[in-house]
Amino acid sequence: MRKVVLLAALCLSVSYADADQIEMSSTLNPVGSGARAIGMGGAFIGVADDATAASWNPAGLVQLEKPEVSIVYSLFYRKQAYDSNTHPEVNNENNMDAGGINYASAAYPFVMFNRNMVVSLNYQRLYEMNKEVDFKYTWDVLGDKLYDSIKFKQEGYLYAVSPAMAVQVTPEFYLGAAVNFWDDFFGDNGWENTYESNATGVIGGFTDNEKILWKNQILFQGINANFGFLWSVYGPFTIGGVYKTPFDATLTKTTYFSFNQDFPSIPLHNGYSYETSSDIIMRMPESYGIGLSYRHSDAWTTAFDIYQTRWSRFLLKDSAGKETNPIDGASINEGRLKDTTQLRLGAEYLFIKEKHVIPLRAGLFYDPEPAKGDLDDYYGFSLGAGLAVKKIAIDAAYQYRTGEGVTGDISSTYVRDNNVSIQQHVVMVSAIYYF
Repeated sequence: MRKVVLLAALCLSVSYADADQIEMSSTLNPVGSGARAIGMGGAFIGVADDATAASWNPAGLVQLEKPEVSIVYSLFYRKQAYDSNTHPEVNNENNMDAGGINYASAAYPFVMFNRNMVVSLNYQRLYEMNKEVDFKYTWDVLGDKLYDSIKFKQEGYLYAVSPAMAVQVTPEFYLGAAVNFWDDFFGDNGWENTYESNATGVIGGFTDNEKILWKNQILFQGINANFGFLWSVYGPFTIGGVYKTPFDATLTKTTYFSFNQDFPSIPLHNGYSYETSSDIIMRMPESYGIGLSYRHSDAWTTAFDIYQTRWSRFLLKDSAGKETNPIDGASINEGRLKDTTQLRLGAEYLFIKEKHVIPLRAGLFYDPEPAKGDLDDYYGFSLGAGLAVKKIAIDAAYQYRTGEGVTGDISSTYVRDNNVSIQQHVVMVSAIYYF
């Protein structure tokens, strides 16, 4: 009987083995914010001519001519579908959504030493952490079946407060920098998740009921910087570049775990619980990109960006010095993640009227996510429009991003042949007031 108890408990213990796995909903790649940029497919490094330049290419801030304040609101929706031949009980769809202030800024241009300069203070909400997964799973224990109902819910996001500055070094060449402070300035900077497992079955002729409750709270702190340049090479051609520094973020993790197992016909109870707290280092990777924009006329601009993130340097390090892969929780010695390269193409056309301007935007992008084997390929498009009247500019954008056969929220611990399809929808609305 003891052997049956241990084996049944071991099955469910596998389900929470990936304790240091990081679950993100939005793209893992550090890009930027703002409805105008998103409407152009994120091809904005070589454009960067509004306040969100602090997140795309801070050198572009110097193009601002008047003091301004801006705010961006975003809505995010994600649908995930699973398809497995070996465990058809997991075949299902899971949906989640999130919304909130994506970006806010205040910018002030001035002249010093005969140079145009701009300073700004920015709030950036860069990573959405919300997830919700609900599925059934059947464990095989000595030929018997244990039927499990599993729920996982996570809420939170990562944000930074970023002072930035840009200077016009020459009429054709700009430099800029932003320092990103990741801390609890406006509420928790981090996420909370809850894992619940309720399993029942007949094991060795005895009814077995098992319950797991596992809660984590993670707070995120760190500092890094963005450096950029913008160069009007010739006539309508502009080249921009950005470098985002790597940094070691401190994760303060608090965990509560409980396990209860009952064999009511014997009767026999097995259970325990514990609480822990620890500090973990998350090594965030460097990233960099180049953007080219071409201004066909005062009304028409096209842009192309290429951007790389060094995910091979992304890892978690606990207090004992153990280094793990944040995507699946495996030892870093088993293999590092692969670096990703994004490609983004966008365009903007302005209908310039006497008292107002109406912009239309569109973009395409390839935005892969890191993985230990082949990269998870994501593709998408975006559309945008706006209205600028006197001192106010309003912009809106829609982005669709999808991946087939990618890494899903159901761990390979459960299903190795799981074919996952993910669709993401983002709507952004921004408002700018010029003084």
